[in-house]
Order: sequence, then C-alpha cells, then structure tokens
Amino acid sequence: MDVDVPGLELGTAQAKEEIHFSGGLRGARTDQGWVLFPVSDDPEADAVVFKSSDAHFAFATKECGARYLGACITYRSGPNSPPMDAWEFGARDPANGLGAADSWSAICRQAHRAGDMRYAEKASFVAANLRGAGLKLRDVSNGYHEQLRWALADKTPPGRWFSNAALQSVYANFHALASELFSARDHLAAVVGMHVGAPERINGLSRLEDWISAETRQNSAQEPMVRLILDALGSETAPGWLRRLGDVRNEMLHRVPMSANRSVASLVLEARLTTMGDVTTIRMGKPPGDSTSSFGHMQDPLIEFGWLSGSLELLCRSMWKFAKYSPELPILTVR
Repeated sequence: MDVDVPGLELGTAQAKEEIHFSGGLRGARTDQGWVLFPVSDDPEADAVVFKSSDAHFAFATKECGARYLGACITYRSGPNSPPMDAWEFGARDPANGLGAADSWSAICRQAHRAGDMRYAEKASFVAANLRGAGLKLRDVSNGYHEQLRWALADKTPPGRWFSNAALQSVYANFHALASELFSARDHLAAVVGMHVGAPERINGLSRLEDWISAETRQNSAQEPMVRLILDALGSETAPGWLRRLGDVRNEMLHRVPMSANRSVASLVLEARLTTMGDVTTIRMGKPPGDSTSSFGHMQDPLIEFGWLSGSLELLCRSMWKFAKYSPELPILTVR
C-alpha cells in the first residue's frame, strides 16, 4: 500500500538500547564491549565487560541466574524533542521482521483500508495494549534496578529483608502491567470471535470460552486462532498461562492490591558467586516464617510477569498469521 506524504522532513536521531534482566540487572553496549551492571556500590567499578553479546547474555542468565526480560530502545531526534521508548521482547518475528504490536498495527491499517472498521478497531486495541504492556514492564524493571542500586549504595547485606516508600511506585506499575496484558488478551479474544461468527457481545476471553463450549458450536474449536488461544488458556483443572494471567490480574485488582499484600511486602538481596566475582540481585517476596496468605506464586513477581508478557507476545505473533488481513507496512512516497 502506497501512502503519499506531503512535506515530510527528514533528519537524524539517536538511539540508545538497554537490556533488562530480572533482579535489577541491566546490560548495554559500549565502546569497551557489552556491560552488565550494577555489580558493586563503587561507581568506578560497578560493571563487568564482555567482548560479545553472547558471552554477556550467558553470564547474566546462567551464572547470575537472571531472566531476560527484553530491551528498551530510546529514540531522540534532538535535545529539545521528547524521547520515544520502544520495548522489544527479543528477536523480531522472522516471518515479517516485526514485533507483535507492529504486526497488529499493520493489520489494523489494512482492515481500515478494506472498510472493516470493527476488525480494524480491535486490531488497533491489541497493538496499543501490547505497546503499553512493554512500557509498563520497563517501568517495573526500572523500579527493581533503582532498588538494587540504592541497596548496594546503602551496603544492605544479602539476606536482610527490607522495604521502603518507593515500593509503592513498583506496585502501581505492576497493576498497570496486569491491566494492559489482560486487556490485550480480551481484545485478541474479540478478534478470534469475529473469525468464528460470534456475536459482538463476545468481547472477551471468558465470554468466548463460554460461547465456544456450547455443544452446538464445538466446530469453532477447529479454527486455527481458536485452537491457539484455547491451548494457551488450558482448562480449569489444568490451567495454562493465559488463565494464570487472568487469575493474577483478578487477585491484584479485585481481591488484594499488591501494596496491601504481605506476601510481596519486602525485598531481599541475593549474592551469587560467579567467575567475575560476587554479583548481587534483588527479589520481592516475604521473609521466611511469614504465614500470611500467598500472592499465588513462589517466584519473584517480575519473573512471572516477564514470562506472561513474553508468552502473550509469542501468542500474538502466532495469531497474526491467521488474521483476515496481512500485516503489510505502507510504502511512503515523499513529495
């Protein structure tokens, strides 16, 4: 599709990429190589350097035990222009070289061009929520990174549980992340409903599941998009990650807010001996012996939400291949 763009001005922009890992660790490429930081409270020696991205990634994930979350790329066209952050979950989809959000945004454009306004609207909602989820995952990761830096600077010993007022911002970003992921899930389900002739009131995953489970509509389960979303959902007795997403979101937003949940009320530093010396990471949870109700998982919530976010990204990538419209990007004609 060609788009005529009158009066387009071209210029230069700067881009900065930071790799986000769980535990507050951060990576970046510099003139010296790939660095992982912070690893100490000394501003002059708070990073370790690697010659290759593979060595950098292996050290962070294998030796430090951190989980890769994604990369934040910040674009800026000038000192007086606002920056733009884009979140990448890793390698882009090899089928079209795009992430899921850009693919669904392109599908929206093609549907709009075809006059299919309802399909275009839902595709745009999926893209918007995926972008929002990436930025909220960035914000949560930034909160962990700041907490790790503060704890190292304060010489907090590993194993000592602590909390502070800045955790409120981390909790708020977790809530926003859960909302974005859940909304993307429901808008994607609405798209699936259009593929199997569901009425417009089927605008979320729970309603889609109930509608498909009716005996007269069992044939709908053979549609590729339906199979993908139901496989990710699982059953009540064998829940999949997509059902887990709904459970976590409902607990946070309807039952126990994170800021009032004792099972995620504290932070602790964990030191790990590596070939580069001790590397410290940070984790959220509750001190041993605290008998308050569990948040629903044993691992750090950032690790779980990183997994849920990445899983939704992959599901949306799989889904676009069966969409009614291809994610074809416009070709700009400048005059």
